[in-house]
Amino acid sequence: MKSFWDNFVNVATGRWAISLPSAATCLPFCYFFALERENALESGSFGTQIMIVSAGQLMSLLYLFIAQGILLPSRKDRKQSLILCLFVWFSAGFVAGLVSELYAHLVLNTESHLATRLSNSAATTGLCLALVAYWFGNLHKIRIEKEALGFLEEFLVEDFSKLNEDQRVTREVAIESLQETLLPRVLQLQKLTSGLQQNTSSDSLAVELHELDIRAQELLQSVKSNVSSISNSTSFPENFPREKISPVKLMSGLFPRNLSVGTSFILLTLGAMIAQGSRNGLVGVLVGILSSVIITALLFILSKFGKRINALQTSWFNSMAFTAVVCVQYIYAMIVQNELANPYQPWYSAFKTFCGVYLASLISTIAMEQGKFVEKLGSESAIRRAEAERVSSSHERIQQLTSTTIFGAIQGQISGVIMALNVLTDSRGITSSKGDFSKFIRDANSLIEDAISEIQRVGIKVNSR
Repeated sequence: MKSFWDNFVNVATGRWAISLPSAATCLPFCYFFALERENALESGSFGTQIMIVSAGQLMSLLYLFIAQGILLPSRKDRKQSLILCLFVWFSAGFVAGLVSELYAHLVLNTESHLATRLSNSAATTGLCLALVAYWFGNLHKIRIEKEALGFLEEFLVEDFSKLNEDQRVTREVAIESLQETLLPRVLQLQKLTSGLQQNTSSDSLAVELHELDIRAQELLQSVKSNVSSISNSTSFPENFPREKISPVKLMSGLFPRNLSVGTSFILLTLGAMIAQGSRNGLVGVLVGILSSVIITALLFILSKFGKRINALQTSWFNSMAFTAVVCVQYIYAMIVQNELANPYQPWYSAFKTFCGVYLASLISTIAMEQGKFVEKLGSESAIRRAEAERVSSSHERIQQLTSTTIFGAIQGQISGVIMALNVLTDSRGITSSKGDFSKFIRDANSLIEDAISEIQRVGIKVNSR
């Protein structure tokens, strides 16, 4: 409930607190309820009732135009005070009721009903403006979120294109560095170890040289493996496969796709309180609220049943549901509402209930479908951001591989081994006879192992991305 209230304050007190579309949307409902009120008050002929209602509604619109300019001038830029918005909404209804009363009593000389006209008009107009502000504001919020996600999508696509180009260049540099710098040294190292094994006469030295030859072969394989993995590393695809998001579908046949339970209860209850209050007083309000509870319970049962048989949002099921609503309300009006002092005709009561549920379901469908659309866009953007992070990380690892620090360390280790082997070899490629170099070769083995570990460490980081 708190989240709903916070959302209401955020979206209803800004740009759409008062607007031409919201006022135009409210006008038919306010006019309709005002005509019902005048009919219940028996203000005269139908033409007289239209004049009384028209006078009040026209002055209410004029008041709204003046009030929004004076009291809510900055609503397009920032949120307004909720108290101020409530004052404007309900005072517009108060003005409509007051003008209707003055016109009816002073100009048309009909009986005065000041309290009824003021309370009915203030409640109708105030609640209608508040609800319309909420729904228009909510749709505006969803539209802004959708536009923001669209801009993010465009930014990510452009960023991916730059990442691909940078990674292509970096990959070429890394492969060139491995092939032209490390690979010749590794081949030189392998050639030296093979030659030394053939010319040595010391058994202990031969063992160490054999180990060194194995390490040299492992080093060669590591370098070739890294060249292959970098060559085959994937970039972010230029045409990333996007999930096709179908346009928002609001209707299922002639009816809204979603049967609204909560919104229907709110609209039906408010309508019953306003309409029955001016016709039958407190008893009429209680009868109207009971009708709202029954219709809401019916909608709840139908929604659960439709979900169980997997028929929700289908044309035939929605047709059946609205038919059931009309039938139940018609029977209720015949049995219960006919006992009131000034009851509605059963067909008219059923028609009003149908309109209330239809409108509530349409509003709920718009909000739900737009919300799902934004959620899908957000999910797709999250996938793109994750893929961008993967490509960026791989790009950084390849850059690290080509950096002078890493290549300098690996080349230094290999060069140290080559220098050690050159000590054992004279200018003719014959093994020198200088003592026992077993420990010397073991140190060279250690350097080779460090070089292999360094290459494999970087290779694992590149491949893991």
